[in-house]
Amino acid sequence: MRISSAFIFAGLMAKGISGMESSIPGYGVETLQWNVEVAPGRTEVLNGTVQEVYAQVLQINPNFSLSRAPETRGLRHKRSTVNCGNWPLANKGRIQEGINYLRGVAGAPRNGPGPGNCGRVSCSYNAAIWWCNDNTSPKTLDSWNWIADSAQHIVNTCGPVASQVSGQNFESGNWNTIVRGDSC
Repeated sequence: MRISSAFIFAGLMAKGISGMESSIPGYGVETLQWNVEVAPGRTEVLNGTVQEVYAQVLQINPNFSLSRAPETRGLRHKRSTVNCGNWPLANKGRIQEGINYLRGVAGAPRNGPGPGNCGRVSCSYNAAIWWCNDNTSPKTLDSWNWIADSAQHIVNTCGPVASQVSGQNFESGNWNTIVRGDSC
C-alpha cells in the first residue's frame, strides 16, 4: 500500500472542499487532494496535509503503513536563494518530523498554476511546510523528496543550532518552499 499524490486545482464549490485563508501575504492557497491506495485495489481521495491524510487512512485501514519514496535528488543539488526569518518561527523538531513524513510519500506532487499558488503540505504543532508554484502553468515535481530536500535546506541554512526556524527557499524551476510557524 502506498500514497500516490497530486495537487488538484478545484473551485471550492465545485469539489465541496473547504479552503483555508492564506497566511502567506500575496499568495493563494490550494487545498491538497491525495489519491491514496488505502488497501490493495482500493483508492480513496482524501484532503489535507500529509499528517491529516495519514490519520484519515489509519481510520479506514489501521494496518496501513507509509512506504519510503526511493528517489531523492540529494541536498547537494544547487539551490537558489534561501531567505531566513521573515515568517513566524516554527519548532525545528516538528519541521523535521514533517520532512520525514514527506520522505515516506511515493508519487509526484502537482501544484496548480500561479504565480503565488501554495499548498500546505505538512503542518503539526504549529509548524508548517508550504510548497508554492510561481509558474503560470501547473508544476509537477519528480518526487515529494524534492519538497523535503528544499525544506531540509531551509532548516540547515536558517537553523543549524537553533530550536526554532523559518525561511523560504526559492528553487530553480520557479517554485519555492516555506518553513514557518502556522496555525495547526
